[in-house]
Amino acid sequence: MKNLAKLSVLGIFALFCFVWMVNGLASAPGYRARAQAQPTPPANTNTGNAAIPANTTINANANGNTAVNANTAAANANSNSGKTIPKNFTLGQDSLSEEGEAPFDHETHSTGLYSPDGKSTIGCVVCHHTDQPKSAMKPPLETSERSVVLTMESWRASSQKVSNCRSCHFQAGGDIPDGKTMPVVGEKEYNNKEAYHKNCNECHDAAAKARPELNGKPGGFATSTGCFICHKKN
Repeated sequence: MKNLAKLSVLGIFALFCFVWMVNGLASAPGYRARAQAQPTPPANTNTGNAAIPANTTINANANGNTAVNANTAAANANSNSGKTIPKNFTLGQDSLSEEGEAPFDHETHSTGLYSPDGKSTIGCVVCHHTDQPKSAMKPPLETSERSVVLTMESWRASSQKVSNCRSCHFQAGGDIPDGKTMPVVGEKEYNNKEAYHKNCNECHDAAAKARPELNGKPGGFATSTGCFICHKKN
């Protein structure tokens, strides 16, 4: 019993010494500095996008990735933002044919999904075929008036005028300017009527074949057999 009492006293004394040492360490200045909690970083510091202008929109997709779209992107890409394309004009103006004139929506044909399959825009050179380098042409095309392929971007960046159809394809029976000749392919003369019909009819016929539902549009869909859907009678 005496030994058990001695062991109890020694155990209590050892425990007291241990607690005293721990308290002493905790009160030391160096220990407090190390144990001090670090401040929580501010939410959404956005350090990776610090250089993004204030008028930039940031959209997060479903996977958490972000797509940054500057509101001024279109203006930056357009070095001559004052230029605008003609929205509408009339084909076959002052025509002597029985079909008469045909209004043409240039804006929708140049900016909308008007390819035959309806999935892309029509390239400018499909109609403005002289506005491309000779190296980009396929027969029977041979007249080049531009060193780069005409696109909306190259047009905005250039001061060069775009030739219209009747710069080369003149009115049948009309006057041809000095130094100019009517385009001829094989033995066929491509006056403005023939040129319009080749481009318009081929594209519309291809669209009607690729997308038969177009034929059910209110008012019909113009093809090579539906003249007066486009033309105004004289």
